[in-house]
Amino acid sequence: DEAFDTEFTARSNPHRGYITITEGCDKFCSYCVVPYTRGKERSRTSESVLTEARRMADAGFTDIQLLGQNVNSFRDPLGKMNFAEILAAVGEVPGIRRVRFTTSHPRHFTKQIVDAIDAVPTLCDHIHLPVQSGSSAVLKAMQREYTREWYLERISWIKSAKRDISMTTDIIVGFPGETDADFEETVTLCGEVGYDGVFAFKYSPRPNTPAVSMSETVSEDVKSQRLQVLLDRQREIQRALYSRHEGKVIEVMVEGFNQQRGQIIGRTSQNKTLNFTAAQPILPQIGSYVPVKVTKSLPNSLVGEQAGDAEVPAAVLKQSQPVGLVVLQ
Repeated sequence: DEAFDTEFTARSNPHRGYITITEGCDKFCSYCVVPYTRGKERSRTSESVLTEARRMADAGFTDIQLLGQNVNSFRDPLGKMNFAEILAAVGEVPGIRRVRFTTSHPRHFTKQIVDAIDAVPTLCDHIHLPVQSGSSAVLKAMQREYTREWYLERISWIKSAKRDISMTTDIIVGFPGETDADFEETVTLCGEVGYDGVFAFKYSPRPNTPAVSMSETVSEDVKSQRLQVLLDRQREIQRALYSRHEGKVIEVMVEGFNQQRGQIIGRTSQNKTLNFTAAQPILPQIGSYVPVKVTKSLPNSLVGEQAGDAEVPAAVLKQSQPVGLVVLQ
């Protein structure tokens, strides 16, 4: 029952690190086994989280992700900080350039989180908020503890932010009892929200969960058909959304190199892959941040070329680091 305080964890990626701030889950969604395997929700103290963040920054990590089964349910055992406050505090640690968090539960998603993202530039403009279904009836059967309307209210907070915040989600199709009308509500919700990415799955029963005793009312063929319809619709949504980046200069963190294509692999603060080229033979080091002009958009990624100083907005130029000494053969 004790809140966990772990020693600094060794990490294989020298630039991107992860801090677990909550463990366990109290939600008991009818399809999920996590509450039975991970135990009840518990949070670390804010002081231990910040101590680890400072250690990571001192070790050279610049991209930090806060983790938890329901990360935004974080409650400092000492009562010092809520989730929005610890998120902002980590973002203000010197040396940290980007802070992400996953996975959020809509029941604990507050406007204060959006306000923090608006106020602290190092907090990434991306929120992953799993909806699972667009039908209130299915959500009730899933024991998700919110309705379609409740969820959309939180989406409205995100859309009213000063920053352009990217949104992604998780969806399950073919849950027991899901009708054609229920599924259509999920499809229309995707259109209404405008997700930049959807992780969609066919429902399959998990042992030792309440849903395993529910009668399977959706055949495997119908599940597959619904999944394909959803993915096809989402692909068109993403095609339109990704195109809005064309012509813009975006800062990316360099993640690697694609030798075959002669491209550098970058990731934006919105968690989008941006593959780009550079005119000079000396290329950015992995882990560095460089400005890239987007020249083309695809449904799941962006393509661009490293921007010259004259093309870079002042805010991006100030943040970006000089190139390193990596040469593509």
